[in-house]
Amino acid sequence: MKLKKVVFILITLIVILLVAALFISNKYDVERSIVINKPKAEVFDYLRYIKNYEKFVKWKDIHSGRRNVYKGIDGEIGYIFFWTNVNGVKTTGEQEIMNIDEGHRLDFELRFLEPFEAIIPSSMITETIDANNTKVIWLTNGELSYPLNIVLMFYYYGEKIGDDLSIGLNNLKVILEDSNE
Repeated sequence: MKLKKVVFILITLIVILLVAALFISNKYDVERSIVINKPKAEVFDYLRYIKNYEKFVKWKDIHSGRRNVYKGIDGEIGYIFFWTNVNGVKTTGEQEIMNIDEGHRLDFELRFLEPFEAIIPSSMITETIDANNTKVIWLTNGELSYPLNIVLMFYYYGEKIGDDLSIGLNNLKVILEDSNE
């Protein structure tokens, strides 16, 4: 009799969560920014090259033993950076430049292929503060399909991703402000 009650309670909880997931947004948007003490043209010129991202993104140190493949001309629409991690947890994905608004905005897609599939549109935007200071805005968004979106009720992806973007932006600031170019 107790087993039936436990099974009934578990099934009821699962049904409640599945119904709740129908009414929970499956999308998240994240935006982080930083001011870099460099002219806008210099900052944008650095950001347009995807190979530079390996120097400042938070995830740069996670995958030792990663194999990279580059397709196209870095800094131009259609350039693809493909990676696969050959040590530890297998991860495979790619980043493609989708659009460039010269001197202002770079749009790219992160496409994760393994261990899960996801497409995450992202943008880097530069805004002039004054002649020697530039605001960099890193935008990203995504969605979790039903019923996985129930996770957003308990854990806001945007907070964790936002923390990672902030670390990357701080690394970017150090790299650009310490450069003597």
